[in-house]
Amino acid sequence: MSYTAFISYNTLPDEQVFVYRLQTLASASDIIVLLPQRNGQRLTDETKLRIDKADSVIAFLTANLSPHVREELAYAEAKGKLIIPIYGKGIRTPSAGKKFKWIEFDFQKDTPGGIEQEVVKLLRAKKIEKENRDAIVLVGLGLGLLWLISSNK
Repeated sequence: MSYTAFISYNTLPDEQVFVYRLQTLASASDIIVLLPQRNGQRLTDETKLRIDKADSVIAFLTANLSPHVREELAYAEAKGKLIIPIYGKGIRTPSAGKKFKWIEFDFQKDTPGGIEQEVVKLLRAKKIEKENRDAIVLVGLGLGLLWLISSNK
């Protein structure tokens, strides 16, 4: 079973390069990475659909939150999605975002490849958690069906 993550990011070239590299790395681990479809200032229906499909939402920020990122995160939060904010050292995090576990990186110390590997490692762990939850549900359903079959005899 695959795991799906939506990545919200600013439109800075550095962030776009990181996001596309991360998308490629994640796909090697059977992790689907969805990106926003942006046209203008409004949150598109296609982007909402992609957030709805995602198991979690990653906010990758090398600069302060853009209006696009704010809208995407607000929508994801309203849908109850797990939000994983990853930001560059020195970036102001919004006061409303204090409830999230923000993951900080330092461009002076951390390499882009190292950051990407950390994010993929985090996504792999989330994928395993999802698979374990799904397995427990399947076992429960199987036992329930077995009990129903045996009680009807």
